[in-house]
Amino acid sequence: MDKNAFTMAETLITLGIIGVIAALTLPTVINNAQDRHFRAMFKKQYSIISQAFLNVYLENGEEIQFEEWKEMVKYVCQVGAKLKSPQSGLKCDEVLQNYQPGQNYVREDKKFRWHEDGTWYNAKKLPMVLNSGYIAMTFYLPDGAWINFNCSRYVLVDVNGAKNPNTVGRDIFYFVIPHGSPSPNFFELKQHGTYANGCSGGKYSVKLTPDNYEEDCLNGTGWGCSPMYILQ
Repeated sequence: MDKNAFTMAETLITLGIIGVIAALTLPTVINNAQDRHFRAMFKKQYSIISQAFLNVYLENGEEIQFEEWKEMVKYVCQVGAKLKSPQSGLKCDEVLQNYQPGQNYVREDKKFRWHEDGTWYNAKKLPMVLNSGYIAMTFYLPDGAWINFNCSRYVLVDVNGAKNPNTVGRDIFYFVIPHGSPSPNFFELKQHGTYANGCSGGKYSVKLTPDNYEEDCLNGTGWGCSPMYILQ
């Protein structure tokens, strides 16, 4: 008999320890892999939407002029038309063919809208809401991403749509379109900062500046991860 062999009890104990370690570490490994994938998807969408904005800007010959939120639908549908076969919460075919200011272009069936209030979260697990005036200004892309045009010059991106985790800084991100430029960034007025999800107000938004976004990403609401993943 080999006296150096493990007994059955020793083998079971060893396997049990390995199982416990795997149970403790595997979720972290999976989450880290998912986050790397989400970041790559956000960079892809940021590039695609940036190009769409630039094309619309060049076709119009000047900056898209609007301040009233009800006038957004024309500009939103122009940008949406540059994306790859999106489905929209707006009647963009009607908008692009014969836009009439003040007319309601929201789909009656309420399809292709942003997440319902309370079904998406910031990094601190606070349920988020979206100003209802913008919930239909959403495009579902063929690759599963959702794009929402929000608060006049804000863009929200959920890189995998309805799928979890639906969490800011993991699969949900933002950027803004500054006045006087077709190039997206994250701080519309650098001297004042930008309120991510600002039209929802209060506890649902956060003021971001070039000085605080990294801290917000690491220890705050998660909105600061958007500039952190693109700018660094």
